[in-house]
Amino acid sequence: MITSSLRSVVRSRALRVLVPGDGGIKEKVEGGVDRGTALRGRKKEGCNGQVRSFEDIPHTGRNGWMNLLHFWRNGTFSHLHKHMEQNFNTLGPIYRQYLGSQCSVNIILPVDIAELFHSEGLNPRRMTLQPWNTHRETRKHSKGVFLKNGPEWRSDRLLLNRELMLSSAVRRFLPLLDEVARDFSHVLQHKVHTEGHVENGTHTLTFDPSPELLRFALEASCHVLYSERIGLFSSKPSQESERFILAVERMLNTTPPLLYVPRPLLRFYTPLWTHHATAWDHIFSHADERILRVYKRLQGRGGSEEAADSSRFPGVLWQLMERGQLPLEVIKANITELMAGGVDTSGPESRCISGPFSL
Repeated sequence: MITSSLRSVVRSRALRVLVPGDGGIKEKVEGGVDRGTALRGRKKEGCNGQVRSFEDIPHTGRNGWMNLLHFWRNGTFSHLHKHMEQNFNTLGPIYRQYLGSQCSVNIILPVDIAELFHSEGLNPRRMTLQPWNTHRETRKHSKGVFLKNGPEWRSDRLLLNRELMLSSAVRRFLPLLDEVARDFSHVLQHKVHTEGHVENGTHTLTFDPSPELLRFALEASCHVLYSERIGLFSSKPSQESERFILAVERMLNTTPPLLYVPRPLLRFYTPLWTHHATAWDHIFSHADERILRVYKRLQGRGGSEEAADSSRFPGVLWQLMERGQLPLEVIKANITELMAGGVDTSGPESRCISGPFSL
């Protein structure tokens, strides 16, 4: 999906450094040269300060449905970060990609991303996560900041920023993150010591840390949002905790393939859509239970007085419900999407980390 603000920034700045025929970056960066430096250097070639047409952005092929078919056949959704890295190396720091009915522009250099954010202004229009949006509409749920645009998005975002982004708020929930991080470190240490081998007096183990990183992200997100642990690092996690993490994994894994399928065609992808929707249903049910617990605590323990007297951060959910500035359904939508967003943020990074761990 191409937004008007993105078209504007690409026309006004990025395209003046993309010249048809120069091929972007044809070779992989070698000789120890930083990739960002190489990309910036290549951008300057033949630029002449000219603003070029939007159509001059390099792309991976205009037939979106054929591209989507290749994605499914080759399992590209499971290693999307490698696919994008290859495209950046081949086409340059800005390229278009057609998938299904959508066209997206991918940008890698921070300076270009900053220019894009600056041009969007106070009310940016973001790409709609159609599978999430369809689930909310079919289940009659409210939508959170991930699925809103314009003034409505800004209003919710400003309220959430106060609980999550201000330095005073961050200082309050840092101890909760530290607690989870320590448990995560202990899990990795135990794994390396029990499954690794000793080299020069050091335990070493090569493994894919993605499952542990997913558990860390989910445990940390829930601890900050609800001020309670769900026990994913315990020796025997509860069945409910295991079902919850499986639901989150299934939701994340089914999102990319469904992003590029128009809603009228979902009936042709019934099993995939059913897995996605039922995963979200379980996630919302999990949020409902936490909201009920916080509501009972607020009603039965004095509400704001308890929060004021307690040195422990009561959780973002408590804070939002205590302030009462958002309807309960909107709070639930935002809390659920913040949890999903926090976990999804760790996904691409975790897939890029695989190697020897030494302790």
